[in-house]
Amino acid sequence: MTEVPNSLIQLCETHQDGTFSVKSKGAGPGAGSGAGSGAGSATATARLRRGAIGSSNSSADAQDHVPKWNLTTHSISPKHPLAAWMWLKDSLFRVSPDALRQRLILDATTEWQERCATLDFPRILSKKKALEGFGSQRPEPLQAKAAMIAMERYTYDNPLLWILYNEKEKKVSFLDDKAFPREGGYKQIWILREPYWDSLWDASEWSSDALVQWLEQQEEHGFKVEWPLEPATATMKAMSSEYESMQHRAKGLSKDELRQKLGRAKAMRKLLTA
Repeated sequence: MTEVPNSLIQLCETHQDGTFSVKSKGAGPGAGSGAGSGAGSATATARLRRGAIGSSNSSADAQDHVPKWNLTTHSISPKHPLAAWMWLKDSLFRVSPDALRQRLILDATTEWQERCATLDFPRILSKKKALEGFGSQRPEPLQAKAAMIAMERYTYDNPLLWILYNEKEKKVSFLDDKAFPREGGYKQIWILREPYWDSLWDASEWSSDALVQWLEQQEEHGFKVEWPLEPATATMKAMSSEYESMQHRAKGLSKDELRQKLGRAKAMRKLLTA
């Protein structure tokens, strides 16, 4: 993606209710306006208006939205996982009008589709689905999740955890139960409202303890947390022995219940020791 000068970002953030012009040196009247063009644009004008996210030409960081879990609620526009990524990563994107956001999204889409070539994907959330997810304005659920998997895999050195929060189905889930939770924990924790991709909460300041407490609170409020399951090939004897070694009672549990409870216990222990 084209690097945006800090001076332009500051200008956008301080002129949210007016019009400004940015003139590039040496640009002729017939210079192109495409992103990354060597000639550049003679004059770039953007009008930034305060207003609700999602309205025509909307702009504003959603810092005034009602907090949830003591976290700022960011309203994402357009409604897409890539826009959620850019909302927290790109200051200019947050304060831009819709037309400029769409251009920034287009540039980022090309960049992410190129990155996908170097990443590994699980079977269901495949590379093909990720490419489709980045390329679609309204991705299907699997396409959106595959695109998010790409973001998780790409940020390996600065580990990212997406948490999908589904109020309608009262469900909290993760993208890849085979990779969750990762050794060493996470430096970025983003909660995204599923399946609308329109609300985002940045929980990156949470400790592992705080994350576990939040997940337990959601269960107390009637949400189903989709913890990793033990393999279907695991035996009752082996699972019972391991579950009871963790100071839990396995007697009376069915195999399916034991797979769920042991998977939950192991995931929580791994999170707390990260």
